[in-house]
Amino acid sequence: MGDALMGGPRVVLALLIALSCGLTTLGTSGVSAQEGGPEQAYRTNDRSIVSMNILPPGQGRYLNAAELLVAQAGGPQPANNSDQLGMYDSLVQGAPGVTPETLSNFFKDASFGVKEEDIVSRYEPRPGVVVLRDTFGVPHIYGTTRADVLYGAGYVTAEDRLFMIDTLRHVGRGRMSEFLGPSESNLASDRAIYATAGYTEEELQAMIDRLPMLNPTLGNQVIDDLDAYTEGINQFIGEAMTDPSLLPGEYPALQQVPEPWSPTDTVAIASLIGSQLGVGGGDELENAAFLQALIAEGYAPAVARRILADFRRADDPEAPVTTHRRFPWSMDLGPVNPKAVALPDQAAEVARAVAQRTSLPDHLDGPFGPIPLAFPDEMSNALLVGAKRSKTGRPIAVFGPQVGYWSPEILMEMDLHGPTIDSRGIGFPGISLYTLLGRGRGYAWSATSAGGDLVDIFAERLCNPDGGEVSLDSTFYMKDGECVEMMTRTDTWFAKPGAGGTPESPEAMQVSMTTQRTDNGIVQTRSTVGGAPVAWVLQRTSWGAEVDSALTYVEIMNPAKIRAPIDFQRAFARFSFTFNWFYVDGKSIAWQLGGYHPRRAEGVNPDLPAWGTGKWNWRGKLSFAETPKEINPRQGYIVSWNNKQAPGFRANDGQWSYGPVHRSQLLEGPMRARIAKGLKFNVIDLVNIMGDAATVDLRGRAVLPMMLRVIGRSKDTKVAEAVKLMQEWIRSGAHRRDKDADGAYDHSAAVALMDEWWEPASQAVFQPVLGDAAYGLTGSHHDAPGPVGSAFIGGLYGHMNKDLRMILGMPVKGRFSRIYCGSGKLAACRSALTSSLTAAISALEERFGGGPTTWDFDETVDRIVFAPVGVQGQDSMQWQNRPTFQQVVEFRP
Repeated sequence: MGDALMGGPRVVLALLIALSCGLTTLGTSGVSAQEGGPEQAYRTNDRSIVSMNILPPGQGRYLNAAELLVAQAGGPQPANNSDQLGMYDSLVQGAPGVTPETLSNFFKDASFGVKEEDIVSRYEPRPGVVVLRDTFGVPHIYGTTRADVLYGAGYVTAEDRLFMIDTLRHVGRGRMSEFLGPSESNLASDRAIYATAGYTEEELQAMIDRLPMLNPTLGNQVIDDLDAYTEGINQFIGEAMTDPSLLPGEYPALQQVPEPWSPTDTVAIASLIGSQLGVGGGDELENAAFLQALIAEGYAPAVARRILADFRRADDPEAPVTTHRRFPWSMDLGPVNPKAVALPDQAAEVARAVAQRTSLPDHLDGPFGPIPLAFPDEMSNALLVGAKRSKTGRPIAVFGPQVGYWSPEILMEMDLHGPTIDSRGIGFPGISLYTLLGRGRGYAWSATSAGGDLVDIFAERLCNPDGGEVSLDSTFYMKDGECVEMMTRTDTWFAKPGAGGTPESPEAMQVSMTTQRTDNGIVQTRSTVGGAPVAWVLQRTSWGAEVDSALTYVEIMNPAKIRAPIDFQRAFARFSFTFNWFYVDGKSIAWQLGGYHPRRAEGVNPDLPAWGTGKWNWRGKLSFAETPKEINPRQGYIVSWNNKQAPGFRANDGQWSYGPVHRSQLLEGPMRARIAKGLKFNVIDLVNIMGDAATVDLRGRAVLPMMLRVIGRSKDTKVAEAVKLMQEWIRSGAHRRDKDADGAYDHSAAVALMDEWWEPASQAVFQPVLGDAAYGLTGSHHDAPGPVGSAFIGGLYGHMNKDLRMILGMPVKGRFSRIYCGSGKLAACRSALTSSLTAAISALEERFGGGPTTWDFDETVDRIVFAPVGVQGQDSMQWQNRPTFQQVVEFRP
């Protein structure tokens, strides 16, 4: 299995013990059934012409103890754990040469139902519920009643992802130390959850109870659905307790068993997923630190604010957008009122304290080794083409989410059918009672992270109710002119002793977590503003509304509810987390921005912390009409890769990459080029555009040409040779790929030079002006390819492009307040870039012992790694910047 082997002696020992206790039978879950029942024939109610998808490494499931022992010894895993990996991986060599005949080499059939010859197993978890497994292991679930379908979804979730949902519910509740032991990483995970979503059990339940108040019909349906889903999970847990062959091998390694599931466990996971992938903003303290660093460099406050605005790019007119219609938001709040802004006395220290408290660790610790916990930020892409630009005259789409790569995958696929339900697609285990992204009878939907500004940092002015001196530890704060008390709660539990963190003493086994809240949010840390004590709190619009979005899914999975794009838009307009939602049917394409986007008070600066005393608080949220959206846009297509939504729609305070260069241009550029030639599209064209863009180095495509233009012709032989090398790479498309599969990138030397040169070059452009402030830029210099796949989203690519175009005298919209490179002098800029290139060449020569012919970039550094959520991993694969789950769809009108 190569690099798929994970674990160690502790795991093997635990497995041997488990085997000696009788875990030697590889049983089959469920009960065989007689002919008949609620199942439907292949493609029943299916209006798709093309419906395909891919989910690497495969549908997958956890291995029991006996299977794990075989796999750890180098034996095989179940085929469905990795049977989609090779299909997904091979698109690197396949695109842009995919044809109708080869499409099935890269995507599998995603029609409703399963062909008779592809049915591998059939079983009934209970009467009225039938599950058919196909050759890819995908469960097709049929129910006599709606409750039967949801019950089946719960049963299958536990069947395939029991240890994962157990892990996720403990993460979501802030109780990993209770599950895996009190290691520093596990405790850091608990602290982060308490800082961002420290709900009580009663508060989790209250989110369920409030649903009927939002919508009596839909809300009560969600409650019924959740009860049936929970019952299905618990049936499988009960079966696994009596038949050890059904139990994931991680449990005997942990020496524990899964506890029964509850509806609030699903809410806890929804909170975790939403808080990691469905929020934006909350970086006001980092911006304040950058501002203070500039002032420390000697800039006047007004000049420092202009420099901050240069890099923030809140509304850059050159930024690629999903719609060209204007949707103004948070850009016209009037002149900033100095009384609204709360700047910490030491912003950098406060920002670090908040980041340390709110950031999940990169891994958890268990007795079988680390469990990676790296949710990538702001991912996913979508390409939709309307009827007028389609070769068939029918809309088409290729789209999907980027959520990293896991083993088993953190997404799972299900095909659900019964009364008021017809859908197929994927969900996050634990909240997989509904199809989160997928298709219905005659339509499909997907999402990209939108990064809307749903999170703000407020300063609460601390006070003393007795009127004396105010302590930094005070639990009272000013609210609407009164000194009121914070809510303070401390929870205590006993950590699990074990390899995930064995306490040195019995007392250390007791873990306590405290959370404090004001009306504006959870207290993160304390410091001073102008010498006065304050508490810094984090407020997000989705607080207490984690499961509101379930109402959307009751409708989107019901074919009677979604009959037109406007139905889709209204359903997803109530979504509490910030995602771009995309839709295609047989006639139309559409897009709707989801998320509760707050209205901010006039006079605040959305990029900096505000006072939470009452006057500067939020003023409700955007209406449906005010939220960006499109149906069949004039341009004939919709493209998104986490880019800016619309002109006038303010980027969140932590989003610095909405400038003239964005990775969405790698998709939109080829589409515009085809349209300019009068060409139309089919699904094959979209697959090829997506696949080709997935291996492009955005720096090489959009920034490097400007860098080389500034350098110009050099008399230095080594510089001239390097420039020629890079120009050849640009002409080839600036890819990071091994097209001939010989084990090396096709332009390995150029890739090596780009990686060596980029950060020194960007520092050469900006550091002389910014000084030490350059090292604290919120927008990092580079978002590199690597194990999670997604890349080129958060770097200084647009800033470099715009600044170099300015110094070259090229047309620029939304100009910076100054030219940074060479302090505005072309000769100085040329000298700085050339010097940084010379240094990069010297570094490579020293490393490889020669010139460009010896520079061999190690492509394994880029390779995607499947992070094991448990013991067993999978082999790595070639780097691609594309969705983890991807659909290719076209429907009949």
